[in-house]
Amino acid sequence: MKESMIGMLLIIAGLICHQFEAILVKQHGKKHGSGGMHFNAIICLFAMVYFFVTDKNGLHFSHEVIQYGIANCFMYATGFYTTYLAFRSGSFGLTRLFTAFSGIIPIFYGIIFLKEPTYPITYVALVLIFASVFLMNYTKGEKEDKKLTVGWLVCTLLTVISNAIIAIIGKVEHDHLGDGFNNEFLIISLGGAAIILFILGFIFERKDFKSTFRYGLVYGIFAGVFNGINNLLTLITYNYLPLSFISPVKTGLGIVISFFVSLLLFREKFSRRQIASVAIGIVAVVLMNLKI
Repeated sequence: MKESMIGMLLIIAGLICHQFEAILVKQHGKKHGSGGMHFNAIICLFAMVYFFVTDKNGLHFSHEVIQYGIANCFMYATGFYTTYLAFRSGSFGLTRLFTAFSGIIPIFYGIIFLKEPTYPITYVALVLIFASVFLMNYTKGEKEDKKLTVGWLVCTLLTVISNAIIAIIGKVEHDHLGDGFNNEFLIISLGGAAIILFILGFIFERKDFKSTFRYGLVYGIFAGVFNGINNLLTLITYNYLPLSFISPVKTGLGIVISFFVSLLLFREKFSRRQIASVAIGIVAVVLMNLKI
């Protein structure tokens, strides 16, 4: 029971950090827009610096952690940039609510490949999560403040897939190497993503380089720090809870927190079906905690 409580507190703390990061990214995209590759490279860079600063035992880069980190950096680069584009082309609320469901893929990975324990109620909760996804994006007969574009849908899908793979790689790395290489793993992952985005930025967004650093540096620094804290908390959570439990809980709580942030901070409106989706997401989280 004590371990479950610690794990839940870690999940909540990580989600709060993730929300602050998302708010900063949305605000920068709303005010300045262009230069997304350079801006997200700054976020990755300062998220990486966080793990240099917090290291206490000295850094040791084994060939195993390098392999995991390199695989992960491409997913980070994809996830950061597509999230930024989704925020620019769609609402904060729908983007955050939709991408919260990236936890569904790791759930099945944990159940199928890691043989993590499941209960009958687990499958009921999974059905409700899929129902929540459907209702969140089914808007036939409902008025929308802002139509969802094909570009927004592609970006959110890429974000969902990349975030899911990041969670899976992080779990595999943690199971193989343990806590001893958390900082090294994330330094390589985030540092590699920063390099990729800086290179692509110089190729495709060179004209926005100066304005991005002028207006986006402060946003990027704080977003990077929040991202680093969230990543570290996620890896620590693996010590207390199984992946098939962590993913649905983060999905459900992420829906709830994102809903209220978009409603209260950004004053965005939701359809009746989308509000029903939030309620179903809450029920799914509660059911995931029942071992029956």
